[in-house]
Amino acid sequence: MRLRDPVWMTNFRLHHRGATRYRSGPMFLAGDAAHIHSPVGAQGMNTGIQDAVNLGWKLAQALRGTADPALLDSYEAERARVGRKVLRFTDRAFTAATSTRPAVRFARARIAPAVIPAVLGVRPLRSTAFRTVSQLGIRYRRSPLSCDEPGAPRRGPRAGDRLPDAPVGNTTLHRLTAAPGWHLLLCGPAPAWPPDAVASLTRPGRLTVHRVTAADGGGPALRRLGLAPDSAGLYLVRPDGHIGYRAGGGDLRGLTAYVSRWVG
Repeated sequence: MRLRDPVWMTNFRLHHRGATRYRSGPMFLAGDAAHIHSPVGAQGMNTGIQDAVNLGWKLAQALRGTADPALLDSYEAERARVGRKVLRFTDRAFTAATSTRPAVRFARARIAPAVIPAVLGVRPLRSTAFRTVSQLGIRYRRSPLSCDEPGAPRRGPRAGDRLPDAPVGNTTLHRLTAAPGWHLLLCGPAPAWPPDAVASLTRPGRLTVHRVTAADGGGPALRRLGLAPDSAGLYLVRPDGHIGYRAGGGDLRGLTAYVSRWVG
């Protein structure tokens, strides 16, 4: 195809920059102010929105004065790593898409069209690619807010991972935890959770407690979380949908300390 007689033309300059710090005192950077890069892969908008969500709930909680001041420091600890990863991804993708080297051009024109459909035809690989590009697979396992107790389930999502979705009776895990604030999922048989102990953890408007049992249709959710129907475990879900604290059994002492520090 040939294009001729353009009515309007302009230059579009690509940048490849990342801030060395996401916080300096009361000043925070998010979105394009923190990282700017090639639009290849359409990663910029999702990254900026996730920056804002991550920072937003922490600012709101800090303004209430109910949690450890170090909560705001976790913003840079969690999002700076994501920003650097997006910069690397978009830079490599742009180089592969625009390189004029003969070997790269041959791979782009001949090999990629044959290999990519075959790779994406494998369901686990297609799922991994989708979660990577959509950024649903982002994890904060190294964050100071992520805590896995020694007795936590060996299977299922870990602290820092995004809470997966699964049916729970007439609703789902994501709908159950959609309201603003923290959400505590008490999973397994009801006798594992004494009512008095659970009531002491509830924070009106800040922390909501939910029971997930096999008897109430929570079997699929328990399996997705890595729990057997008759085993007990708990998951504290942050306002942004990521798991902050995870433990097995009915001991609430570790959870109580975590809630006192980070929720208030």
